Amino acid sequence: MPLYTYLIQVHPRGGGNWANLLEPRSGSPVDGTFGTVDVLVNGLSAVAAEKMNRFSDMGLKMRVAFWEGRKVNERLYSNEVFRLIYDDGRVLDAAEVAQDDDAGTSRDSRKARPGCPNAPHDGSCGHEGACMFAHHGRDCDAVRPVCPACFDEVFPSRVPDIVAQIRRAGELVLRCSSCEQLSFRFDTDLICDLCNWLAPDTNEELEDRFAANGGEFPAQPGSCPGCSNQLPQLPGPFTFGCPKCGQSVILAKDAFRPGTTVKTMCPNRACGLYITIPPSIWCQVCGQNPRPWDVVTRLTLEANDTRPPARSNVREDDSTRLARRLAEAADSGLRNFPYLSTEQQHLLLDRGHLDSLIPSLDQADTWVRGAVEIRAAGHELNRNGGMRAMQEAHQQVMELGLNYRDAAREIERLWDGIGEWWG
Repeated sequence: MPLYTYLIQVHPRGGGNWANLLEPRSGSPVDGTFGTVDVLVNGLSAVAAEKMNRFSDMGLKMRVAFWEGRKVNERLYSNEVFRLIYDDGRVLDAAEVAQDDDAGTSRDSRKARPGCPNAPHDGSCGHEGACMFAHHGRDCDAVRPVCPACFDEVFPSRVPDIVAQIRRAGELVLRCSSCEQLSFRFDTDLICDLCNWLAPDTNEELEDRFAANGGEFPAQPGSCPGCSNQLPQLPGPFTFGCPKCGQSVILAKDAFRPGTTVKTMCPNRACGLYITIPPSIWCQVCGQNPRPWDVVTRLTLEANDTRPPARSNVREDDSTRLARRLAEAADSGLRNFPYLSTEQQHLLLDRGHLDSLIPSLDQADTWVRGAVEIRAAGHELNRNGGMRAMQEAHQQVMELGLNYRDAAREIERLWDGIGEWWG
């Protein structure tokens, strides 16, 4: 029977590009939105309807893209889509997809040219899903704006929209989604005319401009000094992990009203936590516009007595980034463990089973993926530097702070039997 790879996408009510539903902590697709199916071609519409029905309560337009074959570990390109099926029943085949304005990446990213002499700063990969599928989770080589105040990065998928706004307005001042400062000042000098992407030296110029201004730029006249009216609507469904068990929680943006507290129950019946989303997610000056989405997620975790994920920045070295990633995976696994079935708990304690999943890590179920990633990292460290490399990586996890001591102990356990390591 033919094998197809599917991907569910949603379209925000406020407009914009089609978007994938990604877990805020890991950047991985929300369970059920990406995978493979064995089905005859005339059965694709039924499969699409069944997959979209799981997320119908979000109240958003949806579509399912199908690629021929198993492409879980390959790049996904919009010009290779075999069939596109919308929630209104519309079906486009490969030829029609190529002609459909809404089917592929944004117009700006389609203009990207791999032949640009300044490459690889351009957008030639298309940046579907913030490059999650094009690069299998690895960093994209294209230029990503870096906040000169906190050094957090902007996802590549936002760059085409930024470039389009600069083209229209000539100059653009943006607020950072992490530190909330008006720290980015763009103009047409920062755009590569050949590939319609940001120029290679964009981040150096952004730092110079921020320093020359003495810090944050002023808000535009007539705009709110707290939010700059840059996010007049929630960008789409609010997706976050339950603070208690880690289960995905999805809320439609219609559930939110300025200044109000929103409460919802975790969909995991074994957990049953009542989750609070505080009114502080709204601008603290005008009270009408939401704060940056990263801040909304952080405030929600804090309101439920949960430590938000530790953030890394582009100035950290690779070993520190690895330590943070492993610590977060271990911490999430510890929180979720009590809510797993007895069989799942036994499998998480079986190092042979975890090692068997390493070759297909991207396909592993969410409940076990973190443990498999930790085992895979342990094997790689052992191959490259033996016991000493593993000890140094574990020490860096310990140095992240007292909040990660339990996570460090979990990593010790999961590395048991790798090289000379005893957990």
